[in-house]
Amino acid sequence: MNDQEIHPSRGYYALAGLVFIAGIGLFAGLLYKNLSGLGAELQQVVVPGKTDLALAKVGTYTIFYESRSVVGNKVYDTEKSLSGLECTLVSKQTGSPVPLSRTSMNSTYTFGGREGTSLLDFQISQPGTYELAAGYGPGREGPEVVLAIGQDFTTRMFVTIFGSLAALFGSFGIALAIFLVTLVKRSKAKKLLQSGVASNQPIE
Repeated sequence: MNDQEIHPSRGYYALAGLVFIAGIGLFAGLLYKNLSGLGAELQQVVVPGKTDLALAKVGTYTIFYESRSVVGNKVYDTEKSLSGLECTLVSKQTGSPVPLSRTSMNSTYTFGGREGTSLLDFQISQPGTYELAAGYGPGREGPEVVLAIGQDFTTRMFVTIFGSLAALFGSFGIALAIFLVTLVKRSKAKKLLQSGVASNQPIE
């Protein structure tokens, strides 16, 4: 039996493999690009010290402690847990303090050499510039650490991850469908050819 007579050809198996490999590449590319974009939106500050934050949207923000981070050309690698650091936030327009509260749900992230853990939440009712001050209090010393401030970061990170996973599993589904359809059709084609060959055999 000539394999060239069987349709579809074996090339569709290779096509299924290419679709799956392309899906892996798409997953990795989307994940890297979108997480890098999200990371760039986090405002990083090095404390102890004071920093002005430009907050363009109203709503709830989260302050993350990054135990591993890069700011400028400096790499920070500090303890996983942070204790003794005191933070205050003040509106530079009104001079009013903004209440800070412990995050109700512990959130973490790891990407691009950065590891962050949610520390504090705050809410603003108007966009503007806010001064974040952080230190260890009178008579106390502590390491220089990195804080990162962002809005809806954890939610958007999960959406990004699941969106990338959807692309991966979607490509896997397409590849599997191509493989199974090819397998079934080739199997049927082989049986038809075999039955045709058998019917043409001379009777002795």
